[in-house]
Amino acid sequence: MTTMIDDEQRRSNRRLGLIMAAIALAFAVGYVVKVGLYGF
Repeated sequence: MTTMIDDEQRRSNRRLGLIMAAIALAFAVGYVVKVGLYGF
């Protein structure tokens, strides 16, 4: 019973981590592009 809950939680945690990593990556890429275009 507990293993099923743990597995579900681990899966949702991994998905949340991937989403947050993707958002952070998008911000980083946007920042680099902005600095590259405008020079600050």
